[in-house]
Amino acid sequence: MEIGTLAIGIIIGLVIGGALGAVLFKSLSASSEKKLGHNEQELKALLALQARQHLDLSRNALNEIQSKTAELARQLNDYEESLTQATTSNEDTKDTFFGEHASLFLRNNLQSNKHDIALAQPDAQPRDFANSGSGVFVGVEAEVEKENKSQA
Repeated sequence: MEIGTLAIGIIIGLVIGGALGAVLFKSLSASSEKKLGHNEQELKALLALQARQHLDLSRNALNEIQSKTAELARQLNDYEESLTQATTSNEDTKDTFFGEHASLFLRNNLQSNKHDIALAQPDAQPRDFANSGSGVFVGVEAEVEKENKSQA
């Protein structure tokens, strides 16, 4: 009999445990469905917010690219216009290498030096600093005219 009561106790415990397990499972699944629905709504709201931010950033980037493109197009048109003006103008603009005053000075100096023919075309090589031949050209005597053209 003791075995019978033991078996009956085990069966009753299993039935009660199964019933309690089923009730707890239903209540937990209902609360998890509520949480899942709530989490799903939060996730959708978060994704919608991120999509709006992404669209705003994309629009700002697109507007910036368009403004930079318009600026570049304007600069290219200005450059092309300056090139066409430079090639079509008949004016020969002289850009001086030196300043205005330096160019005038050099022009006047060069004209005064053109009159001195001896300085422009010397007939013989000048002597060394020692006032005599250095010995580099030994055996070759330079033919020097005695007459100086600059004093004539």
